[in-house]
Formats: sequence, C-alpha cells, structure tokens
Amino acid sequence: MFQTLKYVYEIYKEGSFSRAAKNLYISQPSLSATIKKLEQDIGVTIFDRSTTPVQLTDAGKVYIETTRQILELQSNLELYLQDYTELKTGTLKIAAAQFFSSYLLAPLISSFNQLYPGIQIQVNESSTPDLLQKLVNSEIDLVIDSSEFDDKLFTSYPLIEEHILLAVPSGYKINEQLSEYRMTARDVREGKHRKPGCLPVDPRIFQDFTFLLLNRGHNMNTFATGLFDRYRFTPQRIMYLDQLITSYHMVQQQIGMAFVSDTVIKRTSLEPGVYLYLVDAPNASRYVSLAHKKNRYVSKGMREFIALSQKQFPLQKESEIEFYYDEIPARVEGCE
Repeated sequence: MFQTLKYVYEIYKEGSFSRAAKNLYISQPSLSATIKKLEQDIGVTIFDRSTTPVQLTDAGKVYIETTRQILELQSNLELYLQDYTELKTGTLKIAAAQFFSSYLLAPLISSFNQLYPGIQIQVNESSTPDLLQKLVNSEIDLVIDSSEFDDKLFTSYPLIEEHILLAVPSGYKINEQLSEYRMTARDVREGKHRKPGCLPVDPRIFQDFTFLLLNRGHNMNTFATGLFDRYRFTPQRIMYLDQLITSYHMVQQQIGMAFVSDTVIKRTSLEPGVYLYLVDAPNASRYVSLAHKKNRYVSKGMREFIALSQKQFPLQKESEIEFYYDEIPARVEGCE
C-alpha cells in the first residue's frame, strides 16, 4: 500500500510518469500499469493524462492530500521508532541551497557522523521556494536557509548573522570616486563593514553597469529587486545566474557587479579584483537558520542535529547597526 502511495505522490510532484519512473527506478510501463490498476480498484481517475504536465483530477486532489497525510504519519512513526534505537540506526533528511550546503552543512554532517555513524543522512540541494515547499510537505526534516521563516509554519534556530554587500570589479574606474566607501575582502573579514562609522553608498551610482543577479526564487534576487524598487531604478544590463559563489567569482573576473553576503567573503580565498560596498536596505542584515516544520514530531536525531548546529555555530550578536533610513540619504559619509 505505502509503495503505491509513494508512486502516486512522485508522479504528482514531477508532473510526469517518465520522470517519476526514473526517480523510482522502475520502468514507465510498470508505473503506468500500477496506477491504472489503482484507479480501477478505487473507481476514480487520479491523473488527467491529456495535459502536459499531467494534472490532478478533482478526486485526485483529495487523494493526494490524504496521501500526503498518510506518508507524513508513516514518516513520523518511523522517526518515533528510531528513537528507541538510541540513534544506532535511522535516517535524517536535510536540505540547503548549494552554498550553505558546502560551507555550513558539510562540517555539521561531518561532526554528526562521528557522533552517530549509524544515522544515514540524505542531503537535498535546491532553491529556497522548493526547499520550503518540501519542508511543508514533510519530504525533508530540516533545512538551512537565510529565509525569514514564517513562525506559523516553521520552528527556526538562528545559526549565524550575515550582511549583504555589493561586490564591484576593482577595475571599474568608478571605484576611484568612492575611495572613502570601498572595502577590500580583508576589510570585510576584519569586520570593518560593521563599524558604526561605515555607512552605505547610494546604489544608483552603479545603475549603468552590469548586475549579476541570481535567478528568481533565490533570496538574493528578492533582495536585489527590492533594492532597485526602493531606489527607483533598473540596471541597464542584467545577467542571471543560479549560484551565489558563481556570481562572486564573475565579479572577480571583472564581468559585472553582484550582491553577496559577508559569509561568502569569509568562506572564500582573499583574491584581488573586488571592492565591496555597504548598501542601504531594511533587510541587508539577515540570519541563516536551521528550521523544521512546526507541530511535527521532532525525532531525537533531529534534536541532536539542532543542538550540534547551535554548538558548532554559536550565534554571535553583531553590533546593533541599522543600515536603513526612512528617507534615502542624499549623501553618506565613508568608513572610518
């Protein structure tokens, strides 16, 4: 029964019998036959196969919602039973965007594996909207992300505070006019951007240059478009990318400018080629948090991973600097 439910749910997620079959490691004809028999047994059609991607029928929508609840109960039961093994066996499903997966999740998993080698960890890398939807659907247990988690849906545990900066190719002549404001990667690592005397530059100065933005759905894209709206300008040229670290490396190669977090600066080599600037935005300071779905069963494995995360990344409160003004400043002073 549970296997058939998982088959149905995978087709629903993928919107395709062929992709679902590939994910399930079975042939498409076998999957199609299984679903057809199920529909005959229950007397209703679950999927409308005349559309691409395949869509749920009205009865299918009810079936999928019930299936989701059943699979979540099954998952919670498995986690509950795993607790009786004292973490000698079990599975923990954790997700993050690629950057956080590489620089935050990897060391956590390494430490967790040393403590609990019997727990199998499954890692999922995807965009923020996809990760949050999977968290809501209980397809994953924990997620690391810089989202503002809705406390009605999620329980979150802040790990680190980070600040968003504008990275500009050092070869751009405009940097010469902004010597008071520009910072090097070393300056950022030393915390110069957090000092009270270091105020943001007006981003409209850069509107005629190429901006390297992350694709829609990424938090950094939301930040960038919000900043453009706030200052009422649109960059003349925009190149869209999928990874934050890629955009930073492209800035180093003098291709364009990009919004990056100081976490990126701290986690990459001190290569030349980039100047960094503060920008004025209400959300230029944000938290990277570990989160799980609210009101779900939190297994012992999850609790231990959360505790390890908070121990390994004890949140250091930064100075309470608000890079935000009710009015856009006509002129700002530099970093001292």
